[in-house]
Amino acid sequence: MPDTDESNKIMSKHLLTISEVFGPTLQGEGISQGKPATFIRTALCNLDCKWCDTPFTWDWTGKNGYAYSKALETRRLPTDTIADMVDKHCKRVVISGGEPMIQQTSLLQLVRTLRERGHVVEIETNGTQIPNPEWLALAVEYSDLGVQFNVSPKLWHSGVEWDTAINIDALTAYKHLGAVFKFVVKQPHCIHQIEYLANLAGLEADTIWLMPEGRTALEVTDNLQWVFDECVRHNWNLTPRLHVLAYNDKRGI
Repeated sequence: MPDTDESNKIMSKHLLTISEVFGPTLQGEGISQGKPATFIRTALCNLDCKWCDTPFTWDWTGKNGYAYSKALETRRLPTDTIADMVDKHCKRVVISGGEPMIQQTSLLQLVRTLRERGHVVEIETNGTQIPNPEWLALAVEYSDLGVQFNVSPKLWHSGVEWDTAINIDALTAYKHLGAVFKFVVKQPHCIHQIEYLANLAGLEADTIWLMPEGRTALEVTDNLQWVFDECVRHNWNLTPRLHVLAYNDKRGI
């Protein structure tokens, strides 16, 4: 019989702390915007952006105005159980957060299960965590990665210190995994930060997406014109937030 402590350690690798699973809905952002998807929203985050639109995944102290209950807002479940909660007829699964990659050992197990069941997977990440080599092994295992990393580095207007929010080594690693880079922008000065970061990390223009900050349709559209113009000027991509345009900040959309 295996050692109890060792068995618990092995089992813990297959547990993931999540906030919610919802869908089918539509992916509202980035390279696959408008496509049907089921969402798995992980809980917990290593950053604390002041404009975060999912503070219920991490804000237990009220930093952003309201203290959510960790006990009520999170569940720690086996990855197989989480996979069972996904609509089997919906091919695309988007794993968001929170920050999924702070649980990447268990996340890999969940992704393997989803891939075995015929799903394609997108992972939304802030790009601070260096992906471990097993992601490349996954690509060999399935002849293609089968995972689209959507990396959203946080700029200065997030309120997070630059050295905490930006990890160039991690961004470079995601670049080699075929990631796209999605920047939430609030003011034109954000463009200079993106130019600087793109040059530093060697990001190609066609992998860069700009997304206006906003939790309501009005906030998104108010910024849409100047963001549109900057994308044209830099040969970047534009992504509105389709779910916000349709439902404002309604949860579970």
